[in-house]
Amino acid sequence: MASTKRARRGIAPPAPATPESAPIAPPGGGRFAPALSLGGTAIAVFAWLATLRLGAPQPWSYDEYYHLVLARSFPLHRFPWTPFSIFADAFADKEPLFHLLLAPFASWPLTRAAAAGVLLGQAALVAAMAFALVRLAAPRAWLWLAALPGLGTQLLGRSEMLRPHIWLIAFTVVTLAALATATPWWALAVLAALFGLVHTGGWIAVPLALVACLLAWRDGAPPRRLATWRPWLATTAGWLAGQLLHPNFPANFRLAWIQNVVVVFQSAGGDEALRSQLGAELLPPSAALLRNQWPVFLLTAALVAALLVEPAARRSRAVLLFAAPGLAALLAGTLVMQRFFELGGPLLLLALAAVAAQSERSPRPLARRFAVLLGAAVFVLVTALAMRSIAADTTAGKISPPDGMARFLGQTGKEKERVFTAQWADSAPLLYHAPQLESLVALDPTFFFVKDPVRFRDYVRIVQGTHENPATAIREEFGARWVSVWKAPVYERLARQLVAVPGATIAFSDRDYLVFDLAGVAKP
Repeated sequence: MASTKRARRGIAPPAPATPESAPIAPPGGGRFAPALSLGGTAIAVFAWLATLRLGAPQPWSYDEYYHLVLARSFPLHRFPWTPFSIFADAFADKEPLFHLLLAPFASWPLTRAAAAGVLLGQAALVAAMAFALVRLAAPRAWLWLAALPGLGTQLLGRSEMLRPHIWLIAFTVVTLAALATATPWWALAVLAALFGLVHTGGWIAVPLALVACLLAWRDGAPPRRLATWRPWLATTAGWLAGQLLHPNFPANFRLAWIQNVVVVFQSAGGDEALRSQLGAELLPPSAALLRNQWPVFLLTAALVAALLVEPAARRSRAVLLFAAPGLAALLAGTLVMQRFFELGGPLLLLALAAVAAQSERSPRPLARRFAVLLGAAVFVLVTALAMRSIAADTTAGKISPPDGMARFLGQTGKEKERVFTAQWADSAPLLYHAPQLESLVALDPTFFFVKDPVRFRDYVRIVQGTHENPATAIREEFGARWVSVWKAPVYERLARQLVAVPGATIAFSDRDYLVFDLAGVAKP
């Protein structure tokens, strides 16, 4: 009847989608053995990731202190600890859902609480990958999932940190799997809302949905048909609804702009003073770091070769949906900002799994199938062992350099006294161990720079040892009594300047940190 009406109006019925480009229907029923093997592999992969973190006696990064404080104070509406940051004027939580998930165990002892949060993120990533492999109908899904721990040290290290980036990867994987398969519009909306609340980068669901709609349009759907754009509309509406429900609305929109636009722009070539203080993950990777990501480059080469050999795969919506952002993340992580690199590996792995799902429909000689399976098994085993060996050989999780310094100031510092943190990330352990004190920067120096660029440049001159009178500036301009100095070469010049100042005393010293007390420094 519908086609008859279209014919009377002069409208041609939509062409049926080709098998290789049609969205994959979610499997129903399935067989018990594949489900059992995938479930067993998921448990094994989770255990492989978990044991590395469970053996760590200390946090893996400075940020873990910050996230646990926000979780045990959730929801937080004021942030008086950093008066020189925009947070002091209007605080907005970048990851409210992440901190809500941490809240039940955030008050546990530091190591236990951090480990519990890490395990939760690892479980989310493993579950997301398993979900995507099932939705893509990937053959031997268990083997694809087993490759996850070997996708470079960047991803492995991230999975061992209590940071929300692992949730960004998990939600990206689930979002792409939902867009590549037959998923109700309301489910996409809910997913986008949660994505935007678990990580400030959750907005990427919107352009990913747009790409999915453009691919559907390419496959023959009429451009004016609302159903073609329904995934994008649902995703956009869902993300926006989540942001409107944010506990720190409307400050969250300004925060999202600074975090996703200003920070990226500055790291790519903005203010020189700010660039000098940005974390390494916002800068291009070193050659040594890239060498440790060789499994991802090998995986990329296999994907490119497979796309050249399989014409159907080059037209597959599922393959393109995972391959395009995966290659973009790999390129950006290699050339511009290493933080993107960890996202590329899982997406490229799933793109190759989607290619395999397409190839499974074509007959292949048994010998060739066996050779591919053997090669994949060797790849999984070798990469997992190699990446774990490199990760276990680092000091991450074995020591936490600022922990002793922060504990000392927590016991010594008085209410509302201020700490000048030469290493800006010291604010995080101070917030955890010495909440009665104030410091300069919380989580990212950009929030200091945006509020007061002139004062921020003075801060950089001091920490770099180029200020002519650092002790006076610290006391007068920044109102700080205490100075925390990491015993790293970059801060040695400042430490020598402070040692030579009359009235400045070393109140604390351990293997990693110095704490100067400037209470006795004469005012001009």
